[in-house]
Amino acid sequence: MIRVTPLPLDLKHAFRIAHGTSTIRNNALVEIGTGVGEAALPPYYPTTFADVKEYVESVSDLLESALRSNPLDLVSVINQLPPGPTPAIAAIDMALHDVWGQHLGHPLYRLFGLNPKHIPASSYALPIPLSLTELDEHLAPILHFPFLKLKLGSGDVEFDLAIVRRTREQYRGHLCVDVNGGWTIDKAVEAITALSDVDLVFIEQPIRPVENDEWHLLKRLIPKNRIPLIADESVQGPADIIELAGAVSGVNIKLAKCGGIRQAQRMIHLARSLDMSVMLGCMIESSIALTAAAHLGALVDFLDLDGQLHLSKDPFTGLHFDAGIIELPTLAGLGVKKAT
Repeated sequence: MIRVTPLPLDLKHAFRIAHGTSTIRNNALVEIGTGVGEAALPPYYPTTFADVKEYVESVSDLLESALRSNPLDLVSVINQLPPGPTPAIAAIDMALHDVWGQHLGHPLYRLFGLNPKHIPASSYALPIPLSLTELDEHLAPILHFPFLKLKLGSGDVEFDLAIVRRTREQYRGHLCVDVNGGWTIDKAVEAITALSDVDLVFIEQPIRPVENDEWHLLKRLIPKNRIPLIADESVQGPADIIELAGAVSGVNIKLAKCGGIRQAQRMIHLARSLDMSVMLGCMIESSIALTAAAHLGALVDFLDLDGQLHLSKDPFTGLHFDAGIIELPTLAGLGVKKAT
């Protein structure tokens, strides 16, 4: 059975980032036999639900054949997938890994030889507030979290800086910021220099994901003892990691961007070989995609897998997120189930 259905996700609150404001995300659920996968479809990405459905249907014969094989030849099937929208490929990859793990009777992290006790604490992201008073309201219930991420790129760099400084007045844990490409190079140089005394773990995607050469220019323009920079939207595949080597401290790898678990593994090892730190990130997604990524958590330095906390109701259960501490399910495969 191969099926693609809508997966609407209502948010608890308006989530404002440099790309725009969302109150709902319309993702796609991909089911392959007993396996499930999720295609994240943020409004600022070009892939639509129709694109995902069309792609999955175009490879349905391959997937049906894979389901009939025992054991499932996971690597061969994934390698046979033709080029297409990466969220669709990621959803197929997740579902196939889920089936594979179920056939073998173990959770993915165990099949990968990873220890879930080595998973780092995840950051929790705060949307861009409309005012510093609203920021205070967002901060109050989460000041005990070990790692917070501030979304910046409001269109006013001075307000962005005020957000960071106001947070630091109240919060003593690990703090990073994510600009989602909301600054020009000139503004990025200004802001990065101004934030040098705020004790940030890193600054993520300060500039637009246009040309990777711009990251090398940015590196030459900012202080040598700069805050570490992490590339996110600029990193879609392995070639981007190679082009960014030497310009950034690390990369943010997301399953929906790169095409799933297997490609993420390749990119993690490539980044490591180039002496880069690695973050595993997420979109606004359900526990399907977040749990799939978390199975690789022991391989990376940073996690940003808080997407389900922004939902009014998660339609699936999987990983357990407790103030940034992630516990993986012990069920075979992804270990996710429909919520009751």
